[in-house]
Amino acid sequence: MVDLAAVLAAIGDARVVALGEAGHNIAELHELRDRLFRQLVEQRGFTALVVESGFPEGLELDAWVRGGPGSVEDVARDAVSYGFGNAVEVHRQLAWMRSHGGVRVYGMDLAGGTTSPGPAVRALLDRLPAQPGDAELLARSDLGGRVEAALRYAGLVDGERERLRSDLRALAERALADPDPVTARLAACVRAFADGADGPDREAFMADTVRWVLEREERVLVSAHNGHVQRMPYDGAPTLGGLLARGLGGELVVIGTTFASGPVVRITDRSARAFDWSVALEEDVAGPTLDDGFDLVVELGEVHRVPGAFERLRRELAAPYPPARVVDAVATPAGVRVPDPYRWLEAEDDEVHAWQRRQAEIATGSILGGHDRDALRALVERHDAGARPALPRHAAGRWFRPSGSAVVVADEPYAEGRPVVVLEDGAVLSWFVPSPDGRVLAVGVCTDGSEHNTIRLVDVASGERLPAPAEVLHSAWAGGVAWAVDSSAFWFLALTGAPEDFVQATFRHDLATGATVVEPVPVPAGSREYTLVQPSPDGRWLLAAHRVGSPVPVAVRDLTRPEQGWRPFVTACDGTIAGHVVGDRYVAVTDVGAARGRLVAIPLDAADPADPTGWEVLVPEGDTVLRGVTPVGAHLYLSELDRTFARVRILEGSGRVVGELPLPGRGALAAPFFALTGLAVGPPAPDFLFAFSTLTTSWSVHRHRPGRARTELLVPPAVTLDAEVEEGAAPAPDGVRVPFHVVRPRGAAARPAPTLVTAYGAANVPTLPSYQPDLAAFVAAGGTVVQAYLRGGGELGRDWYLAGHRENKHVRDDDLVAVAEHLRASGRATSDRLALTGGSDGGLMCGVALTTRPDLWRAVLPRAPLLDLVAGMRDPYLDFVIRKAWGDPEDPVDVRRMIGRSPYELVRPGVFPAVYVQAGANDPRCRPWHARKFVARLQAAQQGEAPILLHVFEDAGHGAATDPDVILAQDVEWLGFLLQQLGIDEV
Repeated sequence: MVDLAAVLAAIGDARVVALGEAGHNIAELHELRDRLFRQLVEQRGFTALVVESGFPEGLELDAWVRGGPGSVEDVARDAVSYGFGNAVEVHRQLAWMRSHGGVRVYGMDLAGGTTSPGPAVRALLDRLPAQPGDAELLARSDLGGRVEAALRYAGLVDGERERLRSDLRALAERALADPDPVTARLAACVRAFADGADGPDREAFMADTVRWVLEREERVLVSAHNGHVQRMPYDGAPTLGGLLARGLGGELVVIGTTFASGPVVRITDRSARAFDWSVALEEDVAGPTLDDGFDLVVELGEVHRVPGAFERLRRELAAPYPPARVVDAVATPAGVRVPDPYRWLEAEDDEVHAWQRRQAEIATGSILGGHDRDALRALVERHDAGARPALPRHAAGRWFRPSGSAVVVADEPYAEGRPVVVLEDGAVLSWFVPSPDGRVLAVGVCTDGSEHNTIRLVDVASGERLPAPAEVLHSAWAGGVAWAVDSSAFWFLALTGAPEDFVQATFRHDLATGATVVEPVPVPAGSREYTLVQPSPDGRWLLAAHRVGSPVPVAVRDLTRPEQGWRPFVTACDGTIAGHVVGDRYVAVTDVGAARGRLVAIPLDAADPADPTGWEVLVPEGDTVLRGVTPVGAHLYLSELDRTFARVRILEGSGRVVGELPLPGRGALAAPFFALTGLAVGPPAPDFLFAFSTLTTSWSVHRHRPGRARTELLVPPAVTLDAEVEEGAAPAPDGVRVPFHVVRPRGAAARPAPTLVTAYGAANVPTLPSYQPDLAAFVAAGGTVVQAYLRGGGELGRDWYLAGHRENKHVRDDDLVAVAEHLRASGRATSDRLALTGGSDGGLMCGVALTTRPDLWRAVLPRAPLLDLVAGMRDPYLDFVIRKAWGDPEDPVDVRRMIGRSPYELVRPGVFPAVYVQAGANDPRCRPWHARKFVARLQAAQQGEAPILLHVFEDAGHGAATDPDVILAQDVEWLGFLLQQLGIDEV
């Protein structure tokens, strides 16, 4: 027990007593303050207690002490900053002050635990005449609890942050016109936040507040941590006690406290961002040894922590997420009951959008609050300079190409040229196709990142806008428009209703009449698939290729016999037949009867074109995987994958191989994501233009003229990584070896390395050994990338694809785990420095990996992800995808299997790695509610300390039509999270 008589004797006639705390939330220290203050009030005439709490919050506390409503527990919890009001000793002190009467309590600190101006703005607006915009300012100012507020403020974009600070300064100036001194002090509190680093520091603000109190009170007890009240500077900076001593002299007595044994909270910085702390509680530790910065040191014996205080601190630091309520919703696909507690997050309403914005602010603040943002951005921009270019297109002897926000026309592919069209700010070019005569340019324009685009027609000579169809195209996957050879009309695939209904049809637009009518292409009944019309170069034939991932020529039309209309061609085929009309034959790459592909010619007038025995084999199946064929003049360029690396053979129109294209190295040719899009090439160009890159060299553009031995370099690579590539393979559980490439900084010998695994493994789409700006930036920062080629993808042929398709989807996930475990077993990586990323269906892969094998990963970063297969069954677009790639939503056996691979349904309470989910608000494919629902469920289930973060970017979609500035912001944040979690400090 402390001898208060000796303490009072040391205090003497001091006007201000500053009582220090050896540690926050120590019960005996709260008790000491209560006992001392009672003595000072009753024996020395003290009239006020000044505590380490926000000034505006202190006004609420004082109102209760003077007889206001409510319980002491509720008031102390809400009106004492930092959680200090949760102790019974604090409740007892406040209750005594209320019953005694005539004493006051003040907070001296900045508002909102020093991180949010909200409490000060609210208190100030309560004292001022209302003005328009006050409610909106209060909403922007109220940033939440201490940690949440710090993260949300750090997460505001520069414009929003400066607007808030400017509005806070204006409010403070408005308040200073009011004569009320409390209003003036609140104005100072608001101004301090607005000025930030340019304003008074915390110690100075608290000292000024105590001086303000002394203008109204005779004698006061000031209570704060030892580090604040000591007279000596702390880490070289003036303290509250030192600042007060300058004016009070002998009227100030500073008392420090320590203890013989008790609990100590150890705080360790995990990163440079605010409140990113690891906290640990140690018991039976001796209190601090105090220096000569105190007039008196009081030593307590054994002390104890306020019950629950440490647990509250850990919760505050670990989960600053906006609350997500649960609802009693159940989905019943095929009669199977599936709980859906976060169904409300599928809505696009004010509540959901406010929750989404708060998540985004917390994510940005958590990630970028501890990084040099300019350095991160510069790193991303440097490597984004090597992003894949859109290749020029040829028409009537000239070349059209995108250049910034314009499309230019020139005599050579990359000559300076002149702009034909310049898009307005916020508009993104989805596609462009010049008419064969070069007189009209058709472009697809998207304005919200969704990929939904509309057609604009521009007169090439004058730049004048021409009348164009009003229909909305769902995406650019069908190539935009397909021009008639005489340039009189074009065909295009567009929506027939609202985008969310996902119903498409093929249209024909006539330039002369302006009429747009449905083209009656006979596609399979009920099909929601994409269709591309392919006019033959001689103008005789139209062919309709159907299905985006595995196209087949479903219908043909002979325009010399218009009365016959369309007739079915190859309508019942599970494989791929993707090619072009060459003469009177359809020359195509097919995997029918050849898992690695062969090149065939199908007569357009064949009696039974679906019978493979009637096809002429031009190039038989070999060791490589055939991926596509492109007409160039009278030649054909056959694109192949040789153990994932590009190879191109050159053929005569008859199919005879006449050479091989010399490529700059072992890498990849640029190709559309889906095979159908690759068929939208228009009339054969005179030269073969191609973009090429490797895993370490960014995209270059080359031209090959048929018959020449060499290619011409048109655009050199902008980025070359100082890195090396290693090939490897991991044994899957069934014995199949899963290939991967390792890209690491050259000469990096230290193992294990901070490693990022990236993969896709779906839809027969090959992952290519090509340059990707975001991955390159990670390698340049010191990371290692492992690009894995999982079953379900198209890298190794149709059998490889089908091995991870539909009922075999689990094989893709098993392959991924096999790669991760092989990386650990071979010493290349450890789980504490191993991350995973993937987009779209690859985002689903990430979701399965982190919910079923959370022990494998330090961080998982799904992008534009598909995460809720059950809810996807209610979405028309995803219903189309699910039926194709996963199973039948009306079959309970298939539904149960899909539930076992649906990340949202797989979430259970447990310890998860760090997660950063990135999505687009206008994504029509993987709508943002996938990310919202999954993250809400995962945040609630997380029993570990790793963050679960979500950023849904506004004006962003699935990626293809997202504005470049938004993509840059996405990549900066993605990279920042990755570097933060894997412990890479330098950028």
